[in-house]
Amino acid sequence: MIKYVLKRFKIRDQLSADFLKLLSLAEKTALAFMLIVLVFVFMEKIGLTDVFLVGGVIGGTIGFLTITVKKIYHNEAFSELKIYADIKQDMLRSAILSIDYSEKKDGVHYPKKRIFSIFHYCKSEIITHKAQNGIHIFTGPHNRLLKLSNIILRETPN
Repeated sequence: MIKYVLKRFKIRDQLSADFLKLLSLAEKTALAFMLIVLVFVFMEKIGLTDVFLVGGVIGGTIGFLTITVKKIYHNEAFSELKIYADIKQDMLRSAILSIDYSEKKDGVHYPKKRIFSIFHYCKSEIITHKAQNGIHIFTGPHNRLLKLSNIILRETPN
């Protein structure tokens, strides 16, 4: 039987491992704020509202920030996956490709599309792989590692 452990790191550990993740949150929030302001300016100009709705802009920004923080620090939290099994390289390569990642360096896999930031890759969106004495250790975003573990467990014989 194959055993695996998936551990989601706490927020302070995520920030200490990848400070750029906090900057990408600020970047996305600023961009969303500007877009929300444009929507409400447009609504005022075409006559849908009598005045510029400041409360709508603030509420929309807070809602966006709440959803984005949950996505970045919970759903796609920096995590560690340990799989106690013998995994073939071909099967591992096809599993990585099936979750839309590609190998740039040996043991380092980048997503085809950036997850957190528009301008740069964050360290915690990259999946790294190390093999030690039959234990495969992966680090990367939680939901992506969960998908990877499900694919590996499905394709690996018991």
